[in-house]
Amino acid sequence: MKKTVLLLLILLLLSACSPDRDTLQKENAADANAAKENSEQSRNNEEETIPPSSKETAYNEISDEDQDEDEDLYALAKIQAVEIPSVYDKEGNFPDNLTQEEYEKLSEEQGIVRYALDDHPIRGITSQGGKVTNVTNLTDALIDITESQAYQLPESVVPEAYQLFLQTRADEFANTPDSQYRTWEEATNLERSIMQIVLLIAPSLNDLGYLIENDEYEHPVFPIILEDFFHLGSPTVLVPVPQTGTDLALFEEMMKMKSMWEELGKFENPSANKEAFEETYRALRSETNNLIVRVNFALTE
Repeated sequence: MKKTVLLLLILLLLSACSPDRDTLQKENAADANAAKENSEQSRNNEEETIPPSSKETAYNEISDEDQDEDEDLYALAKIQAVEIPSVYDKEGNFPDNLTQEEYEKLSEEQGIVRYALDDHPIRGITSQGGKVTNVTNLTDALIDITESQAYQLPESVVPEAYQLFLQTRADEFANTPDSQYRTWEEATNLERSIMQIVLLIAPSLNDLGYLIENDEYEHPVFPIILEDFFHLGSPTVLVPVPQTGTDLALFEEMMKMKSMWEELGKFENPSANKEAFEETYRALRSETNNLIVRVNFALTE
């Protein structure tokens, strides 16, 4: 996914910097209008924004025989993920597991234990006595262990993406200089994963909001977006393990977020239950904006 599209779409996603949910929900209505006005421009710039209206796009003319165009539509609508080496060894186990003692020693030495995506980031950590082994994500991205995929931004996007989170502040941090925030390098795995996944789901949230606004519940990308969110909420997509005190609160928020992704994704027959579906969507959008502000706050700790 190219940088211009990511930055445009996250700007559409962001509303007020205040963490107050009621305020955010009111301003999300304005977000939807902004998405409507900018969606076509985004598609023209990079051709990675989903066409906003089934009545105004050639995708309406896709036939059963035109498989290539059908596949293109599916690829455009999907939340972007990158392929990584299999998280399993030949025997179907997680390689390079750690004991609790080894993990604690690494934490003392490194502060944040972080493995690269090609260095077995999914590891079992076995408790003292060897009775319990917890499957643990020790990288800075959400990982789908069934598909061996990671939700990771292109490296070229990271600096500007990080700046967006620094600029999205609660009122009490309006005058806080950037120097008082931890840098990307100093951020925890969990903080970095949240910054990445919010940017990666922003196109789908904005596209879905546009389709809802325009009563396009039968648009072909609608079920593709829902499928993605349902999958993100599944137990096979692992969030990085919390490693600091502030991570604990953010981890709870991410578990809540995963439940909301799943709820949206498994919503039955949205076109027949539009009001309830829109409420579910608005709640997710609002909580996403709240999460952005919470990450900003955590980076000052």
